[in-house]
Amino acid sequence: MLNQLTTSWPVSEWRDVTVLVAVSGGADSVALLCGLHELRSHEHEAKGKLIVGHFNHRLRETADHDADFVKDLAADLQLPCEIGRAEEPLSATGGEGLEATARAARYEFLLRAAEKVGARYVVTAHTCDDQAETILHRVIRGTGLAGLAGIQRARPLSEAVTVIRPLLEVCRAEVVAYLSDRSQTFCLDESNEDLSFTRNRIRHALLPQVAAQYNPNVREALLRLAQLAGDAQQVIESRARELVEQAVHIKSTGEVRLDTRPLQGQPMHLVRELLIQVWKQQNWPLQQMGLDEWSNLATLVVGPGTMSNSATSSLNLPGSLRASKEAEQVTLLRLKSV
Repeated sequence: MLNQLTTSWPVSEWRDVTVLVAVSGGADSVALLCGLHELRSHEHEAKGKLIVGHFNHRLRETADHDADFVKDLAADLQLPCEIGRAEEPLSATGGEGLEATARAARYEFLLRAAEKVGARYVVTAHTCDDQAETILHRVIRGTGLAGLAGIQRARPLSEAVTVIRPLLEVCRAEVVAYLSDRSQTFCLDESNEDLSFTRNRIRHALLPQVAAQYNPNVREALLRLAQLAGDAQQVIESRARELVEQAVHIKSTGEVRLDTRPLQGQPMHLVRELLIQVWKQQNWPLQQMGLDEWSNLATLVVGPGTMSNSATSSLNLPGSLRASKEAEQVTLLRLKSV
C-alpha cells in the first residue's frame, strides 16, 4: 500500500505544507493516516505537518467511542487533532437523504478545520472499492459522462484548500493487510452493514452477485470505464473552456451573455458542458439542473433561433434563473427572489 500511496501522491508534493487527514476511525482512514505518518517520518527536513480531523455525526451509539479512538491514535502518533461534533444528531431521513446530509456536514467541518489550521490539503481515504461502488451506484441512479468518471483524485474544496484522495488505486484488502502487518487496530462501523442504505446493498449484495453470476472482474471493468470516461470528459471540458473564452461575456450587473455564433455546429454535449461551466463560474445552483434542463437550454442557445431579430424566446430554469434569446445572443440572469 505504501508504494501505491507514494506513487499516487509523492511526498515532495506535500512535505512542506499542512495536511489535514480526515479520519473516521475505520480501516481505510486509519491506514491512510498511518501511511502518511510513516512516509512523513522519513522526511527529516520537511517543514509541513500532518493534522488529524474527525467529525462526529452523532448517528450511532458508538460514535463517541470512534471520536475517542481517533483522538488517542493522534496522540500516539504525536499529531494535533481537530474534532468536530454535530450539535444535534443528523436527521435520520433514511438511505440517500441521510448519507447526503452526513457527507455535507462532514465536508463543511473539514473545510472549517482546514482554514483554521492553515491546511493546503484535506486528504480522504476513498479506495478503488469505493470507486467501483460509486460508479455502479451512479449508473443505477442515472448519470452522464462526468458521473461515469467516478470519484476524482483531486478537487477544490475552496480557493485555498484542495481535497486529495491518494488511495483510489488501493483496494480494501490491501488496506487491511497493511494494518494487520503493523498490528494496528481500527473501528468497525456497524452502519456499513445496514442494507437500508443503497451503497451498502451495492457493496454487500449487488456487486458480489454480479461477480458470481456475470463477471468475476466486474470491479476492474468498472474502474476501466471510469478511466475511459474521465479521459473523454477531460477533452470535452478543455474544448468547452476554449468556447467559453469565445462566447461568454459576464456583465457587472450579474448578467451572462452568450454569443451563439461560435457555438453553431458544435455538438450538443459540448454546448451543455459550456453551460455547466458557466453555472459553476457563477455559483448558480446545479442540483435541480438535470439532462432535460441542460438539453432544453442548449437547444435554445444553438437552435434555429427566433423568427426575426425583434422576436425573443425564453426559458425559466431552476434556481430562479431565466434564459432569453434575441437574434444571436442569449442572456442568462438570476432573478431576485420576491
